[in-house]
Amino acid sequence: MFPKRPAATLVATLLCGSLAAPLAGCTSGSSSSSIVSSSAASSSETKPAQTAPPADGTYNIDVTTDSSMFRSETCTLTVKDGVYTATISLPGEGFSRLYFGSAQDAEKATEGVYDYRLNDEGKYTFDIPVRALDTELPIAAFGQRRNTWYDHTIVFHTPTQKAAENAADAASSSSAQANGSATNAQDSA
Repeated sequence: MFPKRPAATLVATLLCGSLAAPLAGCTSGSSSSSIVSSSAASSSETKPAQTAPPADGTYNIDVTTDSSMFRSETCTLTVKDGVYTATISLPGEGFSRLYFGSAQDAEKATEGVYDYRLNDEGKYTFDIPVRALDTELPIAAFGQRRNTWYDHTIVFHTPTQKAAENAADAASSSSAQANGSATNAQDSA
């Protein structure tokens, strides 16, 4: 008789006003139904965003993967004429090749296999094309230790700011902090 998601039911009950409302879809108020439907949508699979494609430029972006063993440390997305290219750095040296598709297909592939290069910090870095943003994509990663391809998924998230703007924001923030420290030191003297 009790719902399997008591916390969700409690929130829906508080928003809609009765225990029957969550089961009925909370149709009594337009603002309440939009809150319930937006939280339900966020718990589902990653869906493509309904935003305009990013303009040409370079952006720092977030990347989500299905495993803590295969994750991105940093990722920069370059957009030129509507074509996306990601420069993704991994935190370790375990994976030396990437392939968009399954591990089984990667074993037979003669094209579309991306080898790493070392970036300035000595991290394994890959320059790879990105077919879609905010969409779960199958990717195979070659593990050097066991000489084996592994299946993973990856999501490249829509950028929110250009990398140059991010760098400028970080520089101004650091400058403001440094100036604040100098001011505080003068005030205490």
